[in-house]
Amino acid sequence: MGHLIGVMAVCLGLHAIVGGQVPGTAFELADDALGNALWRIAVATQTRIGFESVDFVSLHRPTKDFPGPPVSSRDEAVQAAVDANPRYEWRAIGDFIVVRPKSAWNDAANPLNRPIHNLRVEDEMSMGVLFGLRDFIYTNRFAVPPERQGGIRVSFDVQSGTIIDALNRLMESADTVLWNATYRPNAQLGQRFPGWDLHLGLENAVLHHGSLDSRRPRRPA
Repeated sequence: MGHLIGVMAVCLGLHAIVGGQVPGTAFELADDALGNALWRIAVATQTRIGFESVDFVSLHRPTKDFPGPPVSSRDEAVQAAVDANPRYEWRAIGDFIVVRPKSAWNDAANPLNRPIHNLRVEDEMSMGVLFGLRDFIYTNRFAVPPERQGGIRVSFDVQSGTIIDALNRLMESADTVLWNATYRPNAQLGQRFPGWDLHLGLENAVLHHGSLDSRRPRRPA
């Protein structure tokens, strides 16, 4: 299914992400701040966190040790981070924390809410699975492209759930601490990466594990 995707950028986790703030709109910078706060909480509390962002997020890591959350519990830390960005709401899903736009949780049109059944991943590469989930979002069909072999080997099942559940299980099996997903079909003037409509990424405690950015192929005229 790789030929269906068109323009795409893939970043494999071979180096730590560091550096300064990436230019962006006020909403994008606010989402950056939330994403980076969630990554810090995930590392400090050993919690796996999913983050569906409205905008494309720039995550960067400190080059030295950072203090843990300045509150007494994981839930308070997550709540404090989300309170700073009122577009979002968090929920605990089993052992995972998932932060999503408030409107996304019950939006049947949101592609991350798409039902997925009897998904079985066995000894596949984590980046290949990420590409398979991308294809499922675009085509409603999951397959791991044989040419996408980055990351580490993973195995997991989703008997009945959504893309959110698949991302949670992938994050767990890949031993990463944060997934970030963005679906933005209609970029506005001045937004980052106007040619892309989808981002999927995995982060671990030290290195960027891997991510992809793509756009739905245009239908022939």
